[in-house]
Formats: sequence, structure tokens, C-alpha cells
Amino acid sequence: MIHGDSPKIQELIHNIELGALRPVLLKAVLVASVAGLAALYLFYNFRGLDTETAMDQAQIGRQIAAGAGYSTLYVRPMAIWQLLETKGGGPSGLFPDTYNFPLNPAINALLLRPVKRWWPMGPSDVVYVCDRVIATAGVLMFLASVVVTFLLVRGLFDLRVAWLTAVLMLVTDMLWRFSVSGLPQTAMLLIFSLSLLLLHRAMEDREEQRAGRMLLHLAGTAFLLGLLTLAQPVASFIFAGFLAFVLLWFQPRSVSGLLVFFVYFVVVAPWLVRNYLVCGSPFGLGIYAILDGTTGSEFSFMSNLQPNVAAFGALRAKLRGGFTGQFENLFGYLGYNAAAPAFFFAMLHVFRRNVSNMFRWCLALMWLGAAIGMSLFMPQGAVSSNQLHVLFLPPFIAFGVAFLLVLWNRLEINFVPLRSAFVAGILLVSAFPMIVNLVTTPPLQVVWPPYVPPLINALNRWMEPGEVICSDMPWATAWYAGRTSLLLPATIKQFTTLYDYKYLGGQINGLYLTPVSGSRPFLSQIAKGDYRGWANFILRRPESDPGFASFPLQAYTALPIDGECIFFSNRDRWTGSENP
Repeated sequence: MIHGDSPKIQELIHNIELGALRPVLLKAVLVASVAGLAALYLFYNFRGLDTETAMDQAQIGRQIAAGAGYSTLYVRPMAIWQLLETKGGGPSGLFPDTYNFPLNPAINALLLRPVKRWWPMGPSDVVYVCDRVIATAGVLMFLASVVVTFLLVRGLFDLRVAWLTAVLMLVTDMLWRFSVSGLPQTAMLLIFSLSLLLLHRAMEDREEQRAGRMLLHLAGTAFLLGLLTLAQPVASFIFAGFLAFVLLWFQPRSVSGLLVFFVYFVVVAPWLVRNYLVCGSPFGLGIYAILDGTTGSEFSFMSNLQPNVAAFGALRAKLRGGFTGQFENLFGYLGYNAAAPAFFFAMLHVFRRNVSNMFRWCLALMWLGAAIGMSLFMPQGAVSSNQLHVLFLPPFIAFGVAFLLVLWNRLEINFVPLRSAFVAGILLVSAFPMIVNLVTTPPLQVVWPPYVPPLINALNRWMEPGEVICSDMPWATAWYAGRTSLLLPATIKQFTTLYDYKYLGGQINGLYLTPVSGSRPFLSQIAKGDYRGWANFILRRPESDPGFASFPLQAYTALPIDGECIFFSNRDRWTGSENP
């Protein structure tokens, strides 16, 4: 038996040595590695959704999937103010969402509808099933964007640069973190990659004087950038950069420019009309997020029934500070990838293909537009809903890799192992944040503080249908508890007003305070800052507050973990019930 199998083994080794099986083995190793990374991020590193936007858009998606239309369980006091100012009163039924744009909630609705039987959480569900579903879909969209980017880069440069770009994307921790975050950037990355692929085709058509196909590809690019805006409105600044490039380079300019603007407008306009009909503003409530960092935080505006909209006058200083902050943290926003920053140096190099040279200028204009948008709507960290640098990471990596390989070739070092070591060094530096993240993943299975999904879900059992919870993290109570959740108003007086007038259609019979407010700096944010109106409640001494005697929610209890959460209600809802 051994002697009979030897020729087959020798033949296999011979095929590997000659290279016949080498591509197959390399692809098999790549597929296995990608599957392993996906499993690590989905089952080892993933502890549930951990951002306000992800939970907010997830609960809207669940509302859509449940047949409740584009409505929300997460209500901001400023949304009530907006409806009172423009419509003269609150909604008669479900509360319409005017803060988010619709694409990501619509995608979530498609994902959540098939798993409707798992919507209710159980006490032992540490990681919510729907969180896992959304994260899995995000990973698949990320991997699809890698494939699309590979096709784009192969057309811009060659197969070698395309493979290196794909591998560098796969070892970039930030791209994986976005893929499991539930944020709109995951879908946006795929849409943006497809738009760049069509743009490249349009540019090739322009070079080869195929006007009809060029206009068709430009229209497709504009359509996809319209979808990008429906996922995140700050992406409209990306379209502005694209439109500028079309007017500067494509011929005829007037026809090309009008076409892309018309297609983009047709995609975006229906949502603007919907917002205007619902709340009197085409940009909805989200436009007021621009006030964050002017005369206060976004919370200070959104939690107020009397917002200071005069703060729009302070936008000039915010724009300056936003630009400075982005450039100071640019390497972090680009995922600490070693090749991506080299894009800016690649602007000084002339590549062999004219289309590749012009493509980078279009990228630069779109990125500059995005930078202006992010200066007005500042990202709250490297992985956040307004962070658009991540969309440019794949093409930046491609141009950076191409430029670095050109520099290496100019050294005329023909020693192959040294060249391999150079490429391996780029990969290792880029993969270092991923290695650190996976090695240092905390042992907790939840994102604490402040989220423990099964404990938050206990509020669903304590509150009756139609009752309203007020909280400092209403996005989480809306998602995990499935109850209408009001953002903590700026003052107790405003809370009492909302309690008395029942603008949300039901009585506010629960107040849930968590480390979101309790872990803030005492003097700057609790005693004198955004939460000063609730300082005594946050510090667990409500009886010392002058307004507590008339406060409608007199019963309260400390909750796990370590009493860092506290729940106020109009009556004892926890004694004798299933405690969290």
C-alpha cells in the first residue's frame, strides 16, 4: 500500500514544485484565513452592538419589519419641539423618525424579518440574536467590498497590486470593526466601492471616446452616490467632490454635470420630500447634529425642548477645529494602515496609465469634500457613524501600494527575499492593530459599561405596553427592551411637562439612569455640564433635590452591575417580579 501510494505523493509534490497547484493552494489558504478571521470577529471578539447609531437604526429596522413603517421607539425631546414648532403638536400614533436617513434601517429590516421568532430576548441571551444577524451581514458586505475593490485595482494597476490591496484590507482591524458594528459604513463601503468601479469604467470610456457608455456609467455612479447619501447624509459632500471632477474633466461638461446631478437628485429627493411632509424640514432633525461642539454637545441640544438654534453662528470656529482634529488623527482614521497614507505622496508621482493619474484626483476631490463634511459633523471616534475616511481606505491603500512598489523598484534591488521582506513588513505593520485587538479582547461577554442586554431587557417585563421609559441611553432601551424610550430631558421641569402633556401618547412611568451619565466627569458634566439638572438623581441622592417632592416617579431601586444603574418608577415594579 505504501509503495503503491508513493508515485501519487511524488506526483503531488512535483506539481507543487512546478507551480501547477501553487495558485490553488494559495487561494485555499486565503479562503481559510478569511473564514478564520470572520469567525474570530463574529464569535470571539463580538460582544454585541456598542454604538448609539447602530442600536437606533437597528430598532427602526425592526419597526419597519414589524409593519410599523418608518417609526422609532427612540424619541429625542428636540424631535418633539420640532413637531410642535412646525406641526403644532405631536404625532397621533407611532412617532416618526426624522433623525436618521433610511438605507441602513431598510437593510436591517430585510435582515431582521426572517428571524422574527428570535426578536424577544431571553434572560440568558448575553449576545442578542439580532445583533449577531446584523454583524454577520456586515461581514459579508465587507468581504464583497474586498472583491469589488480587487476588480477596481486590477483595472487601475495590475494583478499584483490588486492582491496586495485585498490582503491589506483583510488585515486592517478598523475595517473588521466597522463590519460588525451595525453602522451604515459597512453597506456604504460596498456601495462606494461599486461607484468607484463604475467611475473607472466611465473614465476609460472617455479615453476611448465612447460617449454613450460613458454617460451610462456616470449615471450609475451618481445613482450609487445617491444611495450613499441615503445611508449617511454627510456623504453628500462626497458627491460634491465627484460633481466638481465631472465638470472639470468629462466632456461635454454641461451634459455630464447635469446628468449626474439629475440622477443623484432623483434618488435623494423623495426622502427630502418625506421629511418635509413629516416635520417641516427636508433635512429632518439630523441637520441639528451640526450644532454639536458649537455652544454645547449634541446631547445638550437633542435633550432640550427649548434648543438654542442661534448656535448656528458658531459654525466657523467649529469648521476650523474640525479640520485640525481630522488631520491630527488622520493615521488613526485610516486604520493605522501602513500603505494608506502613502496615497498623498502618490499624488506627486506620474503613473503609466492616464486614467489612474486622473482617478486619484477624483479621489482627492471626493475625500476633500468628505473632510469638509466631517468638520461640520464631527466623528465621535475612529469607529463612528460620521467617520467617512474609512470609505477611502481601500483606494488609498491601492495607490499607496503602487507608489511604494515604484519606490522599491527604483532602488534596483533584485534580491527576491529582500523584496518579499519589504512587502511582509508593510503587511505586518498594517496587521499590528488587529493582532493587539484580538490578543487583548476583554474577558467580558458584554460591552460593559454601559450595556448588558439581558438586564436592559428586564425593563420590557417591568413596563406595560404603551408606557414610556426615560433614560440616558434610550437607544439601548428601545433596541433591547422594545419600549418607547425618551432621551433624558435637559431639566426636571421639562420632564414634568412631557409627563403631564403625554406628547408620546403614553405615560412616562420609568426613569433608567446608567453609567452613560454616572461615569461622566463630576464637575464638568454632572455638576455644571449637560447633566446638571439631574445631578442629585445621578449621584443616587434624589431626596436632596428640591424638585423630588413633586417628582412623579417616587419609587426607585439600584440595579446590577454593582449598583451602577438605577430605576425610578411610579410604583414598585420589581419586588416579586423576575429580577434582572
